[in-house]
Amino acid sequence: MKPLEVLADVSKDVDCKRLIDSTISAFKRLDILVNNAGKCLRCPITDTAILDKYNDIMDTNLRSVVYLTHLSVEIMEKSKGNIINMSSIAGLKTLSTGFLYSMSKCALDMFTKCLALELGPKGIRVNAINPGTIRTNMLQTLGLTTEQSVARYSEIGGKYPVGRVGEPIDVANAVLFLASDEASFVTGINFVSDGGALNAPMM
Repeated sequence: MKPLEVLADVSKDVDCKRLIDSTISAFKRLDILVNNAGKCLRCPITDTAILDKYNDIMDTNLRSVVYLTHLSVEIMEKSKGNIINMSSIAGLKTLSTGFLYSMSKCALDMFTKCLALELGPKGIRVNAINPGTIRTNMLQTLGLTTEQSVARYSEIGGKYPVGRVGEPIDVANAVLFLASDEASFVTGINFVSDGGALNAPMM
């Protein structure tokens, strides 16, 4: 089956609706919703642009998830599908000057648990994945060069019990499991895929 590509900014309501409508129009059903878009920034509470940054983080990391889920439930009830929200271990532990990101992920975890309770009777499972550090371009978006990012990932990975940071395939495998029938008895959980980071020394 040919994949459908939709260019969208999930922080915009109209794009969220177009994304869901396009998917349903193309496939006539919706089995799995993976809320994977997210952004991170460091911000002290004294930052003069605090409210703008708060809105920026929450619109992408939380508000979009609420709206995309809202738009998906009716058709997903027909397929008895499931929803996977991409959270972070930052929702489970403190992050210095990263309270906006941590708050968004902590709220996402609670949204997941509440929706698992609400949507369970409709046959829809809802789970969250809480990854540790994953090798992506996020550090570059925070201002690091490619070389600095590589060094930082190596430094962080050296503190993880498994000896490395995660790769995108590690998260993809977690998504695959939670979306599969093998996880049919699993809902409302934080699936921590972090290489042991929650047990690692402070970074």
